[in-house]
Amino acid sequence: MRTLKNLLPLLLISLIATPLSAADSTGFKITPTARALFDAAAYLPQEDGFTPGVTCPDVRLGAKAVFGDFEARADVSYRFGKLYPADIYLKWTINPNSFLKGGFFVHQFGLQSATGASDKISMEEPVAQSAFGENRLLGAMYVWHGKAVHFAGSLYAQSDAMTKYANELGRTGVGATARAAWHPVTGRGNIFQIGASGLIQTAAFSGDTQNPVSTFKAPFPTKVSNVSCLSAEVDHVRSIFKLTPEVLWSKGRVAAEGQFYYLNVARRDGLHSFSGLGCYAMARVLLNRGAAYSYSSQNGYLATPGPKSWELVAGYSYADLDDTAAAIFGGRANSASLTMNYYINRYITWRVNYSYTDRPRSTGLPSRHANIFQTRIQFIF
Repeated sequence: MRTLKNLLPLLLISLIATPLSAADSTGFKITPTARALFDAAAYLPQEDGFTPGVTCPDVRLGAKAVFGDFEARADVSYRFGKLYPADIYLKWTINPNSFLKGGFFVHQFGLQSATGASDKISMEEPVAQSAFGENRLLGAMYVWHGKAVHFAGSLYAQSDAMTKYANELGRTGVGATARAAWHPVTGRGNIFQIGASGLIQTAAFSGDTQNPVSTFKAPFPTKVSNVSCLSAEVDHVRSIFKLTPEVLWSKGRVAAEGQFYYLNVARRDGLHSFSGLGCYAMARVLLNRGAAYSYSSQNGYLATPGPKSWELVAGYSYADLDDTAAAIFGGRANSASLTMNYYINRYITWRVNYSYTDRPRSTGLPSRHANIFQTRIQFIF
């Protein structure tokens, strides 16, 4: 983190000294980038860590450079008093249908990975995605998006490789992902896609190479209060396998999407493997007369609605991190949400969200639930 603290003043100076967009005669163009989220939330019941309030859960500052077929980006994120690396990558557009991207970013693993944290239509990602999805990883990803097929394949190192030396890790875990989707129709207001993503990786290490531990967890879906919902700590990890089928459909101004998640963690020393399951489904509708959803071929997902669009999103998510055979009990959760999104312009979005999340009683975990009322104003450029 000391490196990031030294980097931030340099980024600020460089952005102040740089016009909002500058290009030279060779086509090199550099543009500053920024985003900020402002949240307010209230809870029922107000107990056990759920405290109403306001916060700024993420502020990012960086720059993007474009030169010919290449694009480079570097962002630093400030969250709750600490600095973190955000998107840092080099992208090569090979041709209109494919690109290669290397660095530290979110690799494509299902529909939810196609959008960043500030573009989640349910304000916060589904509980199942938090438990079984992937965050930013240091690696390389190749994407090919044709007329009817979308493919993304990645090779990566464990996320700690970005912030720790190799000798601190003991060993560096590595893995691979692949996403394949078939989309026979992708016209405006007429979209259908079905596909699946798979992931396989070695154990991730943090100094102990004899007993590597991986934690799969999900918070209650809010940023104003930080309250754990699910958490399964799996020891003696040998390898991790994940599979997530996906479906996406849109007709006119109505759309629906969903994913199913399966997790299996193979363990050393004869210990029983650990398994987890989850899913989510969302229905969305644009309220503007004559509106329709469009498709983003590079991401294999719906494009962000245009300025002045009003959108209503209803969602449900389930995650199960209890495994009796492995004697690991991370909990089970059901979560339902209703979100209103107003895309004020291409830079500013307003979201209002209600969610109800319930964690039934399981071994070692008491029952718990929360009604969450929250809103967010965000800007991004």
